[in-house]
Amino acid sequence: MQEIFDDRPIETFDPEEEALVFHYEKGSFRKREDAATRDLATGKINLRPGLFKSLVATKSNRSMFFVMIVVVLITAFLGFFRKNDSDIIDGIQCKISAFAFDGKVYASLELNSTSKKTDDLPVDFEIYFECVNSDDAVADKYSENYSYIPKEKKFV
Repeated sequence: MQEIFDDRPIETFDPEEEALVFHYEKGSFRKREDAATRDLATGKINLRPGLFKSLVATKSNRSMFFVMIVVVLITAFLGFFRKNDSDIIDGIQCKISAFAFDGKVYASLELNSTSKKTDDLPVDFEIYFECVNSDDAVADKYSENYSYIPKEKKFV
């Protein structure tokens, strides 16, 4: 026999003694499992058929589905009703867009005639851009006189 650090003997297999043999039936432990655990272990998954049924199958799925619906509705509402970048001036639809890139601000103005405006063409505009910084002070300004003629493309 071998000894370990605390002077306790370690039991080893003696070839002269009869070996201990375990007999078991493969898969016999499955008999004592509940059905849900057995199905999970064997790969049989009981999913509800259909996308909507699986989305509302459990309480957590229902709450996530509700949150998803609310977010989609808020996004659609804001996207549909939030149109503050365009206006109709003297029967002509004006749409402005701007973005900043590399320390510069680029702005564009798009003019389209509406069905209300059929006379008094061309229309003269004074286009005036102001760049305001974070202190609400005007950092730069640009103005140009423009005569609008329908179906003519001009970039300002």
